Amino acid sequence: MRKTLLITACWLSVMAASAQPTAVIGVDEFSSAYYTQGWDSQDEFDTWTYEKTSSSTWKLGNRSNPFSTVDPASTSSLILGYSSDQNEKATSPELEIRPGSQLEFYCYAAGTFLVYGAWNLYAIVDGESYPLVDQFQWAQKKGYTGPSWEKFTVDLANYAGKKVKFMFEYKGNYGEDEAIDGFRLTQPAIAEGAQITLYVGEQLHFHDLTPGNVASRSWTFSGGNPVSSEEKDPVVTYDKAGTYDVTLQVTMEGGETATVERKDLVVVEIMSPTAHIGLPAGAYLSPNVDAFIPANTEVQFRDESTGTPNGWEWVFDWGANHAVSYEQNPVVSLPEAGLYEVHLLVSNDGGTSEDIQTIQAGGQQNIWNIDKNEQAELEMIEMGWYGNYGGTNWLGMSVFAEHYDAPMAEATVESVDVYFGKTTAATTDAVITLSLCKADADGMPGEEMASTTLKASQLKDITTFTFNEPVVIDDEFFVSIGGFPNENGDDIAMQLVRRGEGKKCTGYQFVLDYDDDTWEYLETGKWYKNTDDPLSIAIAPLLIYEDPIPTSVDMAVRESGLVSFDGDVVRAMKGVSQVEVFDVDGRCVAVLKNGGTLSMGLMGHGIYVVRAVKDGKKYSMKFVR
Repeated sequence: MRKTLLITACWLSVMAASAQPTAVIGVDEFSSAYYTQGWDSQDEFDTWTYEKTSSSTWKLGNRSNPFSTVDPASTSSLILGYSSDQNEKATSPELEIRPGSQLEFYCYAAGTFLVYGAWNLYAIVDGESYPLVDQFQWAQKKGYTGPSWEKFTVDLANYAGKKVKFMFEYKGNYGEDEAIDGFRLTQPAIAEGAQITLYVGEQLHFHDLTPGNVASRSWTFSGGNPVSSEEKDPVVTYDKAGTYDVTLQVTMEGGETATVERKDLVVVEIMSPTAHIGLPAGAYLSPNVDAFIPANTEVQFRDESTGTPNGWEWVFDWGANHAVSYEQNPVVSLPEAGLYEVHLLVSNDGGTSEDIQTIQAGGQQNIWNIDKNEQAELEMIEMGWYGNYGGTNWLGMSVFAEHYDAPMAEATVESVDVYFGKTTAATTDAVITLSLCKADADGMPGEEMASTTLKASQLKDITTFTFNEPVVIDDEFFVSIGGFPNENGDDIAMQLVRRGEGKKCTGYQFVLDYDDDTWEYLETGKWYKNTDDPLSIAIAPLLIYEDPIPTSVDMAVRESGLVSFDGDVVRAMKGVSQVEVFDVDGRCVAVLKNGGTLSMGLMGHGIYVVRAVKDGKKYSMKFVR
């Protein structure tokens, strides 16, 4: 949602009980901060007071994951290192709380040791302390492990009109490091002349912020759905473009009435659509193409465009043949094995947009659970002193696994590519084991179908684990990997994509049981799906459907005499002025001019397009190696 402020919002003072009441409209989407503390300078730091009982107390600094990952303008945070027998306090100046206010702030800490040390946040009014947030209880309820920057939001309705100090009180004995940032008070009152701009179909969350005891209220929303309401906090949707008024009339318990009208407060525009092709159910994502499915298969493509389009044009590029559909979610039959393009053009009164996806039907392809738009977000999870998620760690996570849906047709897996961000191995002979597993009755990694090993010293950015023979896949399955060494100097981590609470999650970890008496991990343990931090690990099995794409050009190209193939060697025939080889991303990876030969042996497995030029005419052919 976009917001336009034409006149700076001002605070409407709380009037005395005997005075004429003033109705006040608030909107969440308009919310603005009237107090901020970012701990980005010594001057900011010094506006709070700090009490300490140990050598480790509040200071300016950064964690290994700085707050600039949330707010790029941030330069530092409020930091507290753990120590023994701590009771550290950080207290804000006294602040007047406006009606409808919320407190927002962020905290960064690992959840493992919060039982030994954590903070409580209090509101202090006239010298009395009132609890707002208990960090340990919050972590227990959320099932939080971290570390990650977590946002806290506190409703301050009980403190409206009061002067309040906020105090973080940390108590602990060798507990946990803490970082706090982005502390601010927000209040959504709307001033005369303000405007909010949104798009058709979006919602606004209104609030009656009138000071005093309101007995009843009546809202009017021109152009809104609903058009009227008597609720204190109505939610309104706007379904047509236009400029609309909002009126609030309140009746106080004493019988006094007040009305506020905001002319042209809401400006509703039509969002130009953004086309996005929803891939067929059962299609695999891939590092190399947008979707991978069997050949000769009927599938349904789905429109997942944003911006409420009302017109659709699909073009399916099946080589020399083109199929067109004007349905929103067309069903089509893909032809024989090959590499194809699907185009979607969507439109509405706001404009047009096009999306293009590359689809591979049949053959072989590496698959994973990471969308093409997420590939730039590959990262590692570094857990500070505890090591890495998906690699070297001291938290008893001995094996990690990635889940894959069942293939659309029977297939085989010959090898698996694993993407690493760090491969430092001091324990070079440590054995890394990768396995293909069936799902058990609980949906966790179960019976092993095949396994293979490499030494830690053999790991590289993209490491290929190859099985002795192809493994048949006809149901959902897992790829598990473990055995990462954890001695001094070992630092190994796989890459992954993190998505946030409630989002897609395909990553799992096997956590060893812990003996509280010996302080050692046992050989037994349990699999867990990482729903606390939903993610997908960059593990890409090479999956092969039946009737694969030929590993050489088709007979028509062979008979043309332009190019000959002998194993991995490509030879330009007489009269061919140039031969170019392109990968699936359209990058030219090799060129032959005026004859000669080219060895494909050093190129990776995948789909390639060979283009030959003879007598000024261009010929194209594709093959897989």
